[in-house]
Amino acid sequence: MPEKPDRRRTIVAAALEVIGESGLGGFTQPRVAARAGMRQSHLTYYFPTRDDLLLAVADEAVRRRVEVLREAQAGTAAAGEQVAALAAVLTSPEHTRVLLALTQAADQHDAVRRSFGSLAAQLAPLSADLLTTAGVDADPAALALLQATSTGIAVLALARGEDFAPLAGQLLGAFLDRLAGSPAPS
Repeated sequence: MPEKPDRRRTIVAAALEVIGESGLGGFTQPRVAARAGMRQSHLTYYFPTRDDLLLAVADEAVRRRVEVLREAQAGTAAAGEQVAALAAVLTSPEHTRVLLALTQAADQHDAVRRSFGSLAAQLAPLSADLLTTAGVDADPAALALLQATSTGIAVLALARGEDFAPLAGQLLGAFLDRLAGSPAPS
């Protein structure tokens, strides 16, 4: 007999799709239930409140973001390759919409805020590796600057609505060069 798909995973995946397409404003239980192909009563059996679902989405979004970044950086030894991999991830509009929605939700929900803390903690080793490869001391200030710059690039890419990956790579490369003390490109 074939195994039933995990309903919770199906619901969370549907919720991520809804947020990725329409942000937090479009994140409703009826919309998520429809996307998951189930009645809302089934959704609320697994996630009784919107906040319960939001926390599960935050945890899954963090897990996916870390996994995508790990995969993107796996096997990339040179700083340029790591920058290009990071730029490709940062310029994904769906991922950025989800992270922006969850950032907004973190303002109201401590559990979502803690999930974002987990994201920063899990990204720190990847960021440190990129900084070290680029010849930058991976101290807390440099890690925070890389995170802030990466977030800004992701938001800018979403706002511009174009293939921003090449420019994102250039911006990240210039940023790392400046941190490493190299002169800025002319």
